[in-house]
Amino acid sequence: MKRFLCLILCIVLLLPMISSCGENEGGEATKLSFKSASTYSYLKTLDGQRVTINGYMATSSPVDGSFMFLMNLPYQSCPFCVPNTSQLSNTMEVYPKKNQSFPYTTQAIKVTGTLEVAPSETDYFTDKYGYQFNFKIVDATYQILKAEELGENIALWQKIASSDVISDVYKMYDYVNFLCAWNTYFINNYTDENGVEHKGFFLYASDAEKLIKEDGQQWNYGYQEGYFDSIIAKIKAIDENAFSSLVSNIERAEALANRAIQELNDKNYTSEYKYVEKFDTYDYVYTLTNGEELIKELDNTYSEFSNWLSSWEM
Repeated sequence: MKRFLCLILCIVLLLPMISSCGENEGGEATKLSFKSASTYSYLKTLDGQRVTINGYMATSSPVDGSFMFLMNLPYQSCPFCVPNTSQLSNTMEVYPKKNQSFPYTTQAIKVTGTLEVAPSETDYFTDKYGYQFNFKIVDATYQILKAEELGENIALWQKIASSDVISDVYKMYDYVNFLCAWNTYFINNYTDENGVEHKGFFLYASDAEKLIKEDGQQWNYGYQEGYFDSIIAKIKAIDENAFSSLVSNIERAEALANRAIQELNDKNYTSEYKYVEKFDTYDYVYTLTNGEELIKELDNTYSEFSNWLSSWEM
């Protein structure tokens, strides 16, 4: 009888513990931000856990609702990428529960799902469009946010988002990236309209100068006088003071662009005739004398912009 009473007592004592464990496993999700999501080491600590984050669907999210591109900016048509790559930047992919889909909405939403992180920082997931990313939210649902759940600066944030100035800044960084790393750009193997095959090649210095300096060429838009000032003017027209840190970042990018162009003008590069496995041919390949310094400064400047952009939370 005593043994039976002890068994009953043990079961009674264990019940709260069992209940508590269940609550923790299915409890409140961890709040993510776009800024914290830029740190792989932090994301790895949440791998497999339930998370929640506020954002907007990009309008280029698949029409079948099979997943969404989530951004902290409204009115954006396309996901953003790190310059000259297919790596998502300030954009995350969110996948619904099995056999479900996401109906599109222009309103701010709260996403809740399970965080899935790639095995390493350079071991990317790749979607059907070729975009690369080292984390995603799966088994997710969303709900429309109420006005009182949005941040106090949401009106200002929506104003800059609707101006397309952020897209202008990304285009600016594409230009600066080309200036700092033109020798890594290439024309791939191709067959012309006459059926003649041509070997690909990495750009020569003369190619870079043409693409930058000649009117109508691919990168000439950034070489035009007043290009950086026009972006700054567009920002200040939205608010003279609220985006001062973004203005400073653009000024820093302009200084880097000027430096990179001067490096090209001064012919601070070397070339080597060698076998290029990528194109299965022998050709001249260029190395920028101060290329590593330029890329390091570019990475730092772009990261500063990316951190500024991801710091705006709803």
